[in-house]
Amino acid sequence: MLRMRSLRVTEMFADAEMCADYCDQTGQLRILQNDVLMREWFPPNSWIAIASVAGARSWGTRPDLNELRELLANQTSLLRKRTSSGVNDWKA
Repeated sequence: MLRMRSLRVTEMFADAEMCADYCDQTGQLRILQNDVLMREWFPPNSWIAIASVAGARSWGTRPDLNELRELLANQTSLLRKRTSSGVNDWKA
């Protein structure tokens, strides 16, 4: 049985723990806030999300920790913009 390799980056933003989690085998990409799922993508959308913030080095299919950090910072910025404007539909 193959073991799934997952990359995970966790950062504290304000008073929330934000996490980006990527599974190499499935290509699933998740953004979590305090262990609550906020966003979830599957290929090819997960690859596009990574490549859009990290560049086309690996076209998003094999991200490293730095690329996941960039993605997490980008998604956290989007979350802050939505909540500060009174929009609370980030999961939508």
